[in-house]
This record gives sequence, structure tokens and C-alpha cells, in this order.
Amino acid sequence: MNNETQARPAAAETPDRAHALAGRTLIQERIRGMRKVVGRRLSPGDIVLRKASPEVRRHLFEEACELYWNEMSWEEITEEELIGDEELTEMIFPGLLALIDAFLPRAPNGEPDRDREHRDVVHDFLDWLAARLVTLREARPAAEDARVRNLRQKNVTDDLIDLIAFRVCALTTDEIETYQNA
Repeated sequence: MNNETQARPAAAETPDRAHALAGRTLIQERIRGMRKVVGRRLSPGDIVLRKASPEVRRHLFEEACELYWNEMSWEEITEEELIGDEELTEMIFPGLLALIDAFLPRAPNGEPDRDREHRDVVHDFLDWLAARLVTLREARPAAEDARVRNLRQKNVTDDLIDLIAFRVCALTTDEIETYQNA
């Protein structure tokens, strides 16, 4: 890791209580906003019928966190997905979003595949990601390069939360477009 790249915390570092609460509130408000814009009931807390064992749940959660950090770090090094001032968040996190999709499989009829899903892990990760966003929003880096890096991380993390929330709430392409244009 070079001097330009911010040292990252442990992959699945647990946020403090205040950041965790702020993160959960952020997610609830984001889902409430989506519900209002798309005009239908969205349930981010779809009932988790089959919780993973604590060991499996922790392992999968840590894998998601590790992918976040790896893909974020790679983007900071390469800036491949930066076009002008716009980040292409879906292109920054292809592995992570594929993992989230794998955690939320659908049956052939379009309903959640409750026997194979790991919705509990996705909720844990979404809460962690929101707490990370709160931390980024609070940060006040002194150096210009650190401020730019913080702003980029804040923007893509915020966008990533939306992309995962769209998946958790099973928004259609039309609903996503409506929400993004609101």
C-alpha cells in the first residue's frame, strides 16, 4: 500500500454504538424514501426465515467486507471507473454485488428462495456499510488528497448502499429509474 492510499481498518471492524445506530437509521430512512417514491410497500426487513449459524454468518459477512475493501482499494489505485467527476459504482464493486445477489437468490417464480438465501448476512453488511458512510461523513481530513479520497469513498459507498437496498427490496428496473430520477 502506498502513501497515497488510506490505511484500512480490519475488514469487518465493528462500528461503535453511535455509528451503528446512525447507520441503521440511515438505512430505514433510505428505504422509507424508496417506498414513497415507488408507491408500494417495500420491506427491507423481509423476514429471515433461516438464519445462518453464527460461524457461517460471521464468515460470509467478513467476506463481503473484504470484497468491499479490496474493490475500493483497487479503484483508488487505478481510478478505472472514474469518468469526469462521476463514479461508476456498479463497475467498482462487481464481485461484491455478485456476492450480494448470491446471498439473495430468487426461485423460478421470482419469489425469494428462502432455502438458499442469506438475507441476514446482507442486512448485517448493509448496516455495517451505512455505519461506514456515517464515519466517512464525519471525517474532516486535513490534506487535500485525503479530502478527495474521502469524498470519493463517501460517494461510492452511498451509491453502493442504494444498489444493495434495491436488491434487498427487489425493486424493478422501472422502480429503480423512478427512484433515481426523483
